[in-house]
Amino acid sequence: MLKFFENIGNFVFIYIAYIVNFYKFSVICFLNIFNPKSYNPASRKILIEQIFYTSLEILPIFIFLAMIFGVVFMGFVVDLSVKYSMQDYLSNIIVKFIVVEFVPFFMALYISLRTGLRVGIKTSIMNVNSEFKTLDAYKIDIVNYLFTPRVVAGMISFLSLAILFSVIMVLSGYIFIFFSINMDFTRFITSLTEVVTIKDILIFVLKSLFFGFLIIVIPSFAGVKIKARYIEIPVAMSKAMVGLFASIFLMEVISLSVQLI
Repeated sequence: MLKFFENIGNFVFIYIAYIVNFYKFSVICFLNIFNPKSYNPASRKILIEQIFYTSLEILPIFIFLAMIFGVVFMGFVVDLSVKYSMQDYLSNIIVKFIVVEFVPFFMALYISLRTGLRVGIKTSIMNVNSEFKTLDAYKIDIVNYLFTPRVVAGMISFLSLAILFSVIMVLSGYIFIFFSINMDFTRFITSLTEVVTIKDILIFVLKSLFFGFLIIVIPSFAGVKIKARYIEIPVAMSKAMVGLFASIFLMEVISLSVQLI
């Protein structure tokens, strides 16, 4: 019985220590965003490469997905609004539900699987290959050199892609709006701009930046904590992705709560 409680205590202690270290790592990465030393030529190269991998490399399939979701998802919303005589609320549904809530949430899941996992595995391999020790031997700040550029690139890429996805999705969905309720394009755009508030813009921007931050930081931290064995990488990345998805869902719940205030 004593051994059981001892195991529970050890688990809780290890878990709390992990959370504390993660928050320390997150705070250091966040603060270094505003540090000019984080943007030396080598770091800028990593930043540009990460932007390419996170956003530019996926543009073709990304645009295709945005168009498909625009036609299918917006068509579903328009069909329901016509069916239940809610055309007057259509602009609010598009802005507050589709653009502000659905787009960042869907993108967070997609980019987590593509970019977050990739960053985590790359960080893990560098750790196992003792590349961090080499950088440390040359007195190179690992956070400034590796992680801060990736975090900045993740935040910039996520926000840019979220805006692009929203625009393509809404414009693609206009096809259904035109044929369903015969609304001309100028009136459609005007109706959207009339319902957009400062709060909507702030939620969209802050949530996109926060998602971009988490998608890089959580897998990176998991890679840093691996203890120099390749066999640990799959398990560590699985746990990191579970934690990342949990954080995304929690952030979405908070965002919805703010919308209801």
